[in-house]
Amino acid sequence: MTTTRGFDHEVYAGYLNAHLLASEAGLRAFKSATATWAGTPHEETMRVLVAHIAADRRDLKTLIEGLGYQESFLKLWLTNGARLAGTFNPVNILRLRRRPSTQLELDMLTGMVRAKLSMWEALIAVQPRDPRLVLSGLEELLARSQAQIDLLQGISQDSVEERFLEQASRDVRS
Repeated sequence: MTTTRGFDHEVYAGYLNAHLLASEAGLRAFKSATATWAGTPHEETMRVLVAHIAADRRDLKTLIEGLGYQESFLKLWLTNGARLAGTFNPVNILRLRRRPSTQLELDMLTGMVRAKLSMWEALIAVQPRDPRLVLSGLEELLARSQAQIDLLQGISQDSVEERFLEQASRDVRS
């Protein structure tokens, strides 16, 4: 269905629903990754990230509803699969920090947030033609996504030696 304003609401709603579905898997992946950082200085940062990711998911759901769209039937059906996939997390099954899989996990989490940031950028670009979108709210969500990326990159930079340097090399530098 296309309106006189030129929006294909089926595509628009589908795009937002796809991000909502991905946000479920992302939230589960972040919750799962929190176990990797348990007992470290980064544990609290991961817990904060989980809270922020959950808030972003709620905000996206509210935005979808505010636009008058509904969650798709397919999305509701696939959510169970996303929950399972996010909980399992094949990238770092053993939750080890001194493995390359930990870097891959951080890279994956960062990529998920980058995808969300790209969605906010797309909505900001659409906003002048869709007065239902509130620019200041979208800009706030964009800034939150960038802050999440910064936190993840901080964890990565602070812990990179733990993953990639041999134990003897770390002991000499300490």
